[in-house]
Amino acid sequence: MKIFTKILMLLLVLSSCDTTVQTGNSSRVMPNVTGGAGEVLVVMEDYIWESKVGDALKDILKEEFPALPQSEPLFDVTQITSASLDNMFKFHRSIVLVTIKERAEESEVTFRKNVWAKPQILAQIEATSLEELGQLISQNAERIQNFFIQYDRSRLTESYNETKDLEIQQMMAENHHIRLAIPRGYNIDVSKDNYSSVSIETPDFSQILHVYEYTATDKAGLQSGALLLQRNAFSKKYVKGPREGSYMTTSDAYPPVIYDIRKREMDLVEIRGLWELENGYMGGPFVSHSVFDSTRNRIVTVEGYVYYPNQKKRIKVRQLEAIIYSLEII
Repeated sequence: MKIFTKILMLLLVLSSCDTTVQTGNSSRVMPNVTGGAGEVLVVMEDYIWESKVGDALKDILKEEFPALPQSEPLFDVTQITSASLDNMFKFHRSIVLVTIKERAEESEVTFRKNVWAKPQILAQIEATSLEELGQLISQNAERIQNFFIQYDRSRLTESYNETKDLEIQQMMAENHHIRLAIPRGYNIDVSKDNYSSVSIETPDFSQILHVYEYTATDKAGLQSGALLLQRNAFSKKYVKGPREGSYMTTSDAYPPVIYDIRKREMDLVEIRGLWELENGYMGGPFVSHSVFDSTRNRIVTVEGYVYYPNQKKRIKVRQLEAIIYSLEII
């Protein structure tokens, strides 16, 4: 989780010269991408993939996704050789292209968009030797991982912005003076001045977003201990289990992970952890963003949590992340 932790603190600090994205010819009609969200195709010769250099790239892409009840990687990775890179694979949405060229001018990592399909991203890693390739991957681990994380999230956010539920938008604006990219498909469960909840409920899973706010005088209220106390208080009051006397609380089985983030000129605290039911047997992952709104002297928290028993939850959490990261104070 160490690379992922650094990335969340550096998301908007990385300079543009370090993350330049080169765009392909935008004037031509390009095919749509293939592959699903969270999938990365690595084009690398087998002898490199099976070496320590290949292991270093695997560690970057397959690092454990934080705060899930079951172990899941950040990305599902497929590796092929350059000889197998035909039209079918060229249309993949997320590609890492690794080459060793002894006559290359220099070893470098470049990031490109829409090379063979749209919307597509490609991280191209070119080195003059296997040793230099290993050094290059190690030195650019955060940039490579961050490139794919941000892409998946921003694509989802853009999609949600195009299909926003107008009734929910109005409710969030009136109740909490915030804007979130919540797409159609969510239903309003609770609508109050200091607490609102929307959800997608199916027989198999639940995805819930709730927003709560309370008075605060300064950013001292963003200390993690204070935020978790408020989380438990609001959850106890509003998130009830099916059994009498059961309610949501923060699980001690996995200590919450705290990140400080700077986004849209806001200082945010992100908390990732597990929830469980007091006097019950349900549980799952959650992720939240909290911000101090100095204009209204309050702290606002937007949290998403998932209930999806015995199933992988990474995609569900990423979908909630895409909404949470869209938070704007209005």
